[in-house]
Amino acid sequence: MSASKRSGDKMARWLALVVTLVAAAFLGFAAARPPLPVPASAPADQFSAIRAMGDVRVIARAPHPTGSAANDAVRAHLVARLQDLGFTVRETSFPMPDKARRGLVKRGTADAATGVNITALRPGRDPAAPAVALMAHYDSVPGSPGAADDAAGVAAALEIARAIPRSTQARDLVVLLTDAEEAGLVGARAFFAPGIAGDPLADRIGVLVNMETRGGGGRAFMFETGADNGAMMALYRRVVANPTTTAMAVKIYALLPNSTDFTPVRKRGIPGFNFAFTGDARLYHSPLATPDAVDQGSIQHMGGQALGITRALVTAGALPPAAPDAIFADVFGLFTLSYPVAMGWLLLGVAAVLLVAAARRRRADWTGWGLAAAGLDAVTVTLTAGVLLYLGNLLSGADAPVNYYDRLAALPRLETQALLLMLASLAITVAMLPRRHSRRHPRRLWSGWIGLAGLNLVIAAAAQVWLPAAGPILAWPLLVALVAMTIAARAPDTVGTIAAMVAAILGLAWLGSLAHGVLLGIGTGMPSVTAVFAPLGLMLLWPLLPHTAARRPLLIAALLLVVAAGSLALWVRVDAPAPLIPAYTDSK
Repeated sequence: MSASKRSGDKMARWLALVVTLVAAAFLGFAAARPPLPVPASAPADQFSAIRAMGDVRVIARAPHPTGSAANDAVRAHLVARLQDLGFTVRETSFPMPDKARRGLVKRGTADAATGVNITALRPGRDPAAPAVALMAHYDSVPGSPGAADDAAGVAAALEIARAIPRSTQARDLVVLLTDAEEAGLVGARAFFAPGIAGDPLADRIGVLVNMETRGGGGRAFMFETGADNGAMMALYRRVVANPTTTAMAVKIYALLPNSTDFTPVRKRGIPGFNFAFTGDARLYHSPLATPDAVDQGSIQHMGGQALGITRALVTAGALPPAAPDAIFADVFGLFTLSYPVAMGWLLLGVAAVLLVAAARRRRADWTGWGLAAAGLDAVTVTLTAGVLLYLGNLLSGADAPVNYYDRLAALPRLETQALLLMLASLAITVAMLPRRHSRRHPRRLWSGWIGLAGLNLVIAAAAQVWLPAAGPILAWPLLVALVAMTIAARAPDTVGTIAAMVAAILGLAWLGSLAHGVLLGIGTGMPSVTAVFAPLGLMLLWPLLPHTAARRPLLIAALLLVVAAGSLALWVRVDAPAPLIPAYTDSK
């Protein structure tokens, strides 16, 4: 091959790589955006965030913690609104635990001896059938208007109740607006307490939909379900448009020490769904959380999903029965795939068949040594990413006493830092390829691609045994990559490159959205967890990487990326702290 031909091929490969990375970033960003708010002129059966904002502006006019006069005024407004929507409403007082009362006094609010839940019921055609409940909490933390947490959830519940005519209800619809959530889930715990200590209506609730927030924007995530969710998720898949959810998020949340008002519901054994949006975390428990600051598209997304599932449940002749937990995830917010755990083995079987077919087709283009070396490449990129992410997090101030809310507010910068460090780890790994592989054992495209696919197949199979919920994270990108590999094994180089680009764009955008969800969900404590995506990312990019590139330019690029990430980390570390609005409990 002539020097000009090699130079042209190298430039084409670089161009394909850059186009792929940019397209994947664009797709991932677009998929992470909430929908536009639906105007107030929309048909009556649709959810409109603009209509819901009328209640948000009343509820979040001022801070309204439990026991305050402002909270009394909010409660009076909500009772009147529910009565106008055809509900029979009652206010139920419950005692505040001593610890919660002391917390109220310490934070400058009234010494509230009691909190007050609002319970509203609108009968359906069969009052003996299990009821469907909507839940949100109407109190705020001291010092924050709470437009998102949780005026948005309360307003969404009212708008959902308005959009479902009583004439369509096959069963009763309950709206439960709890008090003292910010004091430790006190209102929800009182309502769902076992036995005679709880509210009698709790025994009649067959399924519950909770709406919560931990920020002021972003897409609303369905991040928690009740036990045995197989049939419930099948219904969610059918009726919820523009979804955002994954079984892995449900699994991770169950392992975290976090809680919401849905926690006592789940402990009571009542099935249901928990929704929240967590973007723009600078507004969490902040004086900045005013109605005008909240992203109305986020309210639209949460309310639209909750309306879809609530309408299906309250109009159904029978509620979905308990069934083994499903494996599920949305696909770029367009639709949800949901299937039994056993189906994961079928997907892995298809992946194995595709891998073997491609390997047999290109048998002359790979070696056993090359397959083993690909495993070393995967270990290199994973360890490099993990170390860089860990050190970058320390540099940003994770090792110092910091305000929890400051760290949440810094999430956009910390996410950008994590992305830069992942790219740096990729550049370092590629730079090491020419040094590691001698002329006697030249690096071959197919050795690395097949080896990485085989390694990821083994990882996915191990996850299927011990953590089936990870199937969408591991098996789906693997299948996409293997389809591209199968095409490339039989097609001309140009067609194969295009197939590899499409697979990488879809797979990287998918992994990026998952990494975004992980960071939003677990906060900033362990960004190095996202290094687990590195072997998949390397496999997706492998056929596009310039394997013969000189080390020096790649190492210089890696150094520049690390410097840029370090600058972001230092910015976060020295940034002036935001005003601290103490919560009674960091329950979300």
